Amino acid sequence: MDEDDIRDFLVQNPDYFQKNPELLGLLQIPHSTGAAVSLVERQVSVLRDRNVDLRHRLRDLGSTAKDNDQMFADTRELVLGLLPAQGPEELESALIKVLRDTFDIEYASLTLFDDGDEHSDAVRRVPESQLKGKLGSLLVRGTAGCGALRADDFAFLFPGAQLVGSAAIAIIEDNGKALGALAVGSSDAGHYDSDMGTLFLEFAAEVVAGLLARIDRS
Repeated sequence: MDEDDIRDFLVQNPDYFQKNPELLGLLQIPHSTGAAVSLVERQVSVLRDRNVDLRHRLRDLGSTAKDNDQMFADTRELVLGLLPAQGPEELESALIKVLRDTFDIEYASLTLFDDGDEHSDAVRRVPESQLKGKLGSLLVRGTAGCGALRADDFAFLFPGAQLVGSAAIAIIEDNGKALGALAVGSSDAGHYDSDMGTLFLEFAAEVVAGLLARIDRS
């Protein structure tokens, strides 16, 4: 279609823009005022720019709402996936599964703090001092720590993984007592850094703390 076709179409359909008024805001029709720009043309230009800005804002709001809906759905799946756990081993298994399957996390681990050697489950337990000795810079009460890890530290946090990577670690606490640590990791050494938001990991640690307290009481 060329300009002649468009002109012929408009001649044959003089009410086209009456039926499609939203297109008028996209047209640029300067007034015949020479080099000067008329006040009307300037007003129309400003309104057009505002219209474009509003459309962008609405698009961003829609995108944010969609992201929030997805995060709520994923968080709901996490909580519902952990609730049936009747022991630490079941809790660990459900936790690792939902973190990997739902949140596409490459590495995940649950470590409980304990100085003893005899346990009826297979959940890894280490003295709190041992984990602090290896990863003290990332262990912060009340918040999650993020950073790159050397291969030996990464392997300690995620047994069997022999590589340089990065991780985020949240302390699991109940009434001020440290129960363990929840960690997620990546083979990308720059993935988990100090600028990354950790609110979800901290929430997950709070959920695990509540479930561990319930399991201990039962």
